[in-house]
Amino acid sequence: MMAYTDIDEDMAYGDEDGDEISPDIWQEACWLVISSYFDEKGLVRQQLDSFDEFITMTIQRIVEDSPAIDLQAEAQHTGGELDTPPRHLLKFEQIYLSKPTNWEKDGYNYSMMPNEARLRNLTYSSPLYVDIVKTVIREGEKPVEHKEEKIYIGKIPIMLRSTYCLLSGLTDRDLHEVNECPLDPGGYFIINGSEKVGV
Repeated sequence: MMAYTDIDEDMAYGDEDGDEISPDIWQEACWLVISSYFDEKGLVRQQLDSFDEFITMTIQRIVEDSPAIDLQAEAQHTGGELDTPPRHLLKFEQIYLSKPTNWEKDGYNYSMMPNEARLRNLTYSSPLYVDIVKTVIREGEKPVEHKEEKIYIGKIPIMLRSTYCLLSGLTDRDLHEVNECPLDPGGYFIINGSEKVGV
């Protein structure tokens, strides 16, 4: 084994035997690396991954970290006695997100594609449901707990081409059939029919 000090200086990188990389070759190599990165990841992969993580983990973490909602009305004076009203504690638990859906005025609902949201000035969004545990505490009694499952609490806009988008995983042919461009990388939202980008 050769000691560090025994290395011949002629063996060092960039000697006169042609080991030096020319600026043209270096630039070509850089562009090759850059283009292979974008071929694999695309231009908006970071936005899509960030949105997917927000939906799958961050929203649930926010719900779990939120304290229970404590509701108690003011005491009422009825017939000379002080009536203490019960306390109601509401705790949100598991959340559920459906695929993007549209509800018509007659109650009919169906999966909504992004192009329909554009054409009808709608928001491309998914309904959000949550399990709620309600605890009623009356003075001098044991607390009574009741769980309601999958209660609708609102809608969340869906980023195009994210995991929760209906376009996710479609072939170029399928994208043409639903009037979407296969070259569109996604990474934006459709709000009231307009395409919006979060920066």
